[in-house]
Amino acid sequence: MTRQAAGNLDNAQVERFLQDGFLTPLRVFSATEARAMRREFEAFEAREGEHAAGRRTDLHLLQEWAWRAVTDARVIDPVVSLIGPDVLLWSLNWFIKEPHTPDFVSMHQDANYWGLQPHDVITAWIALSDAGEATGPMRFVAGSHRETLYEHDNTYAGDNLLSRGQTIKRAVQRDETVLAPLAAGEMSLHHVRIVHGSGPNTTADRRIGMVLRFCGTHVQQTKGSDTAVLVAGEDRYGHFDLLGAPEADFAPEAQARHHDAVAKMGRIIMAD
Repeated sequence: MTRQAAGNLDNAQVERFLQDGFLTPLRVFSATEARAMRREFEAFEAREGEHAAGRRTDLHLLQEWAWRAVTDARVIDPVVSLIGPDVLLWSLNWFIKEPHTPDFVSMHQDANYWGLQPHDVITAWIALSDAGEATGPMRFVAGSHRETLYEHDNTYAGDNLLSRGQTIKRAVQRDETVLAPLAAGEMSLHHVRIVHGSGPNTTADRRIGMVLRFCGTHVQQTKGSDTAVLVAGEDRYGHFDLLGAPEADFAPEAQARHHDAVAKMGRIIMAD
């Protein structure tokens, strides 16, 4: 598989994304940069202790290193190639599988529960540790973003990393899926409607995924008030409350904005 460097995508890459619903892998950060970002993230986890999982969502609103990462042109330019010049970062989340654990992500479509309309929404999945085949990297059903939106069952399974254990009501055969391994510092892009999931991590290292959700500024949140960050172009619609960079790491004002943004996100994700 070609290890394509990030930047503005060429016509062939755009066409591949439109056809398949995903594009991978794209090199956005060097291995050295990825290691530095991992150190920053794990220092945050150590600082927060048992509260880390509840505070890491939208970490770019709390820490300057995360803000720099999510607004880096190497991440944003490929998204602009697919969405257009005016782009919002809707959220930052983390998918982390600890070593030798059964945690998995069931096959699902994000468009079913995010509340964003229309579906001009793309996820950028950035590996801060190697996400090889044995770590449980993502699997995509190529072209499924052009299918209908399927109903899902909420399983609330304890080892399912999704908020409600959402599982698609569509038979998915393993041989119709495409495995998308990433090296540390690489990124994949996928459409909000594509069917995807991932298996457990059977290695001795953590699988750390920094997951950014982008949308065009014309996209609306249908489930209530919401926040976003303008990362490219201009916002001529005003559908979201736009947030800025943290004044300093864990500044009081930043913590207040972060708390509000995460609370709104939680209500949206859990709403029917």
